Amino acid sequence: MRIFRFESIDSTNDYLKNKKDIQEFDLVIAEIQTKGRGRRGNNWFSNKGMALFSFSLKVDKDISAEEYFKLPLVIGISVLRGIKRIEELDLKFKWTNDVYLDDKKLSGILVEKIDNFFIIGIGINVNNKEMGIVNEVAISLKNKTGRNYIVDDIIFAVIDEFKKYYKKFCDGEWKYILDEINNKNYLKNKIVNIARTNEIVTGKVNEIAQDGRLEVEISGEKRFFDIGEVHIKRVKNEID
Repeated sequence: MRIFRFESIDSTNDYLKNKKDIQEFDLVIAEIQTKGRGRRGNNWFSNKGMALFSFSLKVDKDISAEEYFKLPLVIGISVLRGIKRIEELDLKFKWTNDVYLDDKKLSGILVEKIDNFFIIGIGINVNNKEMGIVNEVAISLKNKTGRNYIVDDIIFAVIDEFKKYYKKFCDGEWKYILDEINNKNYLKNKIVNIARTNEIVTGKVNEIAQDGRLEVEISGEKRFFDIGEVHIKRVKNEID
């Protein structure tokens, strides 16, 4: 593993995407990102005290593109388990790419593909107390516990957990991983609005299905939604 460190960088993901001699598990760590982004190109808020890092994963030709749609879920449970190695908290995984604590976002994930590599970007609120414009919807470990953490400990715990879960994934143990994910499924039994290109629907979330899609009950009918296909927003004042 090669490690590249920066006090400030535009985007840890972009650094790896533009690297000509990229190798598997190259790791980029930054204290601040000036142009970080999330899924759909949304701005990714970042400030000092966060764990901001990206690493590369070589595409396995024996794994189909359809199976790789599940990769954000494998990363998500790895982030959750990595953080729990440092601090035992009631963390939840929000389909498809967030980790939540106390109904607020603790971590976000961005997966991109360039040539024969996936670039996995992760941001975790660790020692930062102020979240700026996302203060109402985000939380940090320090906000929760009052403790200061060694950011590198969290980063390397997450990567270690990912290596374990990715091996299980490659070895055909998806059901084991999925059971863990659904056990920590933040959206389960919640009422959500789902915005697609041509419709907005409201329904109750059941579980994440075997193929990685989200199962939602809408007007008594079970419907399934693909990763990256929808934007999900919880309904205010819902009754769980």
